[in-house]
Amino acid sequence: MLKFISIKVTFQWFIFIGLAIYAIYTIITKTQISEHAGSAFLFKSFSNLFSQNQIIGKGLVVFVLGLQIIFLQSYFRKNEYSAKNNLLPACFYISILLLTKSLIIISPFFFTLLFFLIIISTNYTGNAVSLKNNTFWVGMLIALATCFDICSFVLLVIAIITLILNHFSVIKEIGILLFGFVLVYFYFFSFHFLINNHHEWFLTFQQIDFFGIFDREILTETRSLITLITLSIFYLYFIVRIRIINDSKIVVQRKRIITLNTRALLMIGCLFISNSAYPHALGYLFIHISVYLALLAQERSPLYINEFITVCTFVVLWL
Repeated sequence: MLKFISIKVTFQWFIFIGLAIYAIYTIITKTQISEHAGSAFLFKSFSNLFSQNQIIGKGLVVFVLGLQIIFLQSYFRKNEYSAKNNLLPACFYISILLLTKSLIIISPFFFTLLFFLIIISTNYTGNAVSLKNNTFWVGMLIALATCFDICSFVLLVIAIITLILNHFSVIKEIGILLFGFVLVYFYFFSFHFLINNHHEWFLTFQQIDFFGIFDREILTETRSLITLITLSIFYLYFIVRIRIINDSKIVVQRKRIITLNTRALLMIGCLFISNSAYPHALGYLFIHISVYLALLAQERSPLYINEFITVCTFVVLWL
């Protein structure tokens, strides 16, 4: 069934349009912002804006979701994960957001995923001038992302690892990346210092709370523990299975899969430093789960194993 859907682009468009309309309807009618105690200061600012003017706030949520879909599809196509146009990554991503009610309660990870998609869509293999410009802007974007969600510091590690995987000598580029990162924080500090608001700005960082995933004591809740273990097994299966499938392909594609798997493993770190409680913290994995499901959908499997894994993944995320 998945193999059939993966080759029927017209059918995918119908699914995508239906999901997109339902997602926008959900945002307009139900979206709220999660409690922002312990969140980064720009997420608090967005929460305040949302409470004061929900039309603008919900419009921004729709806009961010649209950008996420565009960058996700661009990333999937640029890396040639499919031989033809394929909307499955976007379809899986929207489905996961709807199943997990992540469009009803907007958590910080929603913004982190946008910046993550922008960063992985950036070209790290161009000429020297282009590479330096891109790494500078990536550094600034990551700094901006950390102002929405402190977990975005993981994106800095991901950007550095990506540079290392794509180049032999990257000391200068890493320095440019860090300079762009520090420059944004210097700007924010200068702004708050000049308006004599730096003490309150520092206070927002002191209020950041880590390891929120354990706030619900999931280790003592049988259902939560089972779903978390099951999802972990599936996530590991995705990484291993995709690596095996692509072992026989050309070097460039194998390198892309290694980069994809490395990023997938690094994003797990967000779960442990996020202030979001379970299951909202799982949102940091949604991009990679969507990409993996889209990749598996293109492969034939005996006894409908891929279909079984896909359905089970959706059920676990829904629970």
